[in-house]
Amino acid sequence: MKISSEQPTESVNFVFYGERPCLDFANTLRRRRDPLHPTVDLLGPTKSLTSWIDTGRSKASWAKDLPGLQMNTDEINALHIGELRDAIILLAEHKLEDSENTSTKSLITAVDTLNKWSAKAPQYFLSMKDDCEGFLLRPTLTPEQILGFVAQDAIIFFGTESSKRLKTCSHERCGILFEDRSNGMKRQWCSMKECGNRMKARRYTQKVATSLDSQQRENQ
Repeated sequence: MKISSEQPTESVNFVFYGERPCLDFANTLRRRRDPLHPTVDLLGPTKSLTSWIDTGRSKASWAKDLPGLQMNTDEINALHIGELRDAIILLAEHKLEDSENTSTKSLITAVDTLNKWSAKAPQYFLSMKDDCEGFLLRPTLTPEQILGFVAQDAIIFFGTESSKRLKTCSHERCGILFEDRSNGMKRQWCSMKECGNRMKARRYTQKVATSLDSQQRENQ
């Protein structure tokens, strides 16, 4: 997989269409089906784990109550981010394709990676307010614990019936993963704004063009 190390020419930002932390985290590696659009790592040099979480607070329900990070994300090795993200993507692709091409060794390694990082999930402590009239939640949240939080969610997702709702956006150039929580599992797109409206407009244009072509043939 070729990953672009340069700033993409199009505007590519964090998206939170996955419905859960592990899929939104996987989607920070914008994988494209179109070879003309290289895969872009949104957690690369220009952006960070901190900015991903900060953006998620305003866009993803699961991130709204997460506290701020307690240290700079530069203190976590980028290889750790890639290791966890690659494990989630591998398990997702295996689930979607029910592929026999994925080696047992790769699957075991991915599972071990999730379990290893899950052990680093955040811890929360309760304490009294200074006036002793209420309580405060004292979380500890470091970059490693963010990855632990994501890994824990991935374990719950892949280990339960929820994984049956895993889908990839139907747009031919999109590779965004999401959990389809719609009634009847009829969701096709990562979002209507991102891909759905574009595909509908394209189909309408094709329909009009086909209709005009048919009329021209009839008039000949």
